[in-house]
Amino acid sequence: MDERRNLPARLLAGLQMGIVGGLATLIWFVSVSQFHFRAPWTLINLFSASFRGNPSWGYGFSFATVFGVAMHLFACGLLGMLIGWVLPRPSSGSRISITGAAFGTILSLMVYEFFWRRHVPRLSVFTHPASILMVHFLMGACFSQFPRYFLPLIRPGASAEET
Repeated sequence: MDERRNLPARLLAGLQMGIVGGLATLIWFVSVSQFHFRAPWTLINLFSASFRGNPSWGYGFSFATVFGVAMHLFACGLLGMLIGWVLPRPSSGSRISITGAAFGTILSLMVYEFFWRRHVPRLSVFTHPASILMVHFLMGACFSQFPRYFLPLIRPGASAEET
């Protein structure tokens, strides 16, 4: 019964984790593109072109970039809600969730292997495998913050420093 009452709080905390993880990975994608001497929006435009079914895509900032950012944040938000729904309830004194970090990293890796590599085959041309591995660790680090987002939602008036 207690878990049922906390479902909206779990989903909201998961959505927050997913969006923060999505923003962190977008920053990583922009920096990796700059490191490989490409336009900063290259990887995001590549994701967008794969969703829109457009074989021609550009390197510059355009509507495709906005669409790619929106789709990436939407997918990360859904992934965060799934993880928030599945993770065990944290204790009141916990600050990070090792289960969230492990589950987030593994689920991010599975989404990449079973979805992104099939729908964006050119992704391996534009990135190094180590940089993609760093994306999975970033997502896991963001999902480890589940108690930080969840506990203030179930105790109104509590700040993140008190938890």
